Amino acid sequence: MEFVRRHKSGTAYAALTLVCTVLLSFSNSSAVIRPHELGVSLVATLQSALHAVGSSVTNTVNSVRELGELRRDYDLLLERVAHYETIEQDVHALQVEIDRLNQVLGFSENLRYRNVPARVVGKDPGNLFSTITINRGTRDGVRQKMAVVAVQEGRQGLVGRVQTAGRNSSQVVPIFDGSNFVAARFERSRHEGLVQGAGIGSNYVLMRYVDTQARNEIQYGDVVITSGMASVYPAGIPIGVIEAIQARPYETSLELLVQPMVDFSRLEHVFVVLAE
Repeated sequence: MEFVRRHKSGTAYAALTLVCTVLLSFSNSSAVIRPHELGVSLVATLQSALHAVGSSVTNTVNSVRELGELRRDYDLLLERVAHYETIEQDVHALQVEIDRLNQVLGFSENLRYRNVPARVVGKDPGNLFSTITINRGTRDGVRQKMAVVAVQEGRQGLVGRVQTAGRNSSQVVPIFDGSNFVAARFERSRHEGLVQGAGIGSNYVLMRYVDTQARNEIQYGDVVITSGMASVYPAGIPIGVIEAIQARPYETSLELLVQPMVDFSRLEHVFVVLAE
């Protein structure tokens, strides 16, 4: 029964053919029924029916096989599309990195002092980035106490100084470290002071020992730069901008809060300033 259910068309065809043959045999009253001829006719009918059933089964098997092949081809195409998408993403990422490196190279060539471009390869998370590791060392000309700068969004800014220099890498102390002191002045009014880090974990530095008489000439947003006076830092490097001014009546100097030019959370490339 399962065979008949699965091959309805072929079975129906065979049954109808058989019935038609028998009816035709008896349709003519004058016809003489010959058993031999009737047997031959029945055998031919059965052969035709079996052939139809066999053709149906063969077509079904071929269709199943073709569907399987189509499925495999479809899966293979999906894999190729995914592979090409990965390649496209890799090419895009590589192009972005090439553009960034070309930009870094351009900044390096445009800086007014000799420098060594370097990549930030490590930070000290245990002390909230108290030190920064770069991939340049003594074999590249890097020495202890050299100034380190960076360029972000087209603006140059002071990063810190080299604390230790190994052969292939160096440790940099950022300007917000409390041990860092930078002789500084205002770019516009030229009043001088001393910039010191506010300590690990802070995102600003303090400018102290600014004459109180300069109060009326200082504005929020004024740029503070290195003065180059008795310092390892060359003159003219931007340090940051004034965010707050503290002027107490009993003190003879001002204390100012300075926001660094450099966003240390996004620091990727730096330039070590070589000694002249």
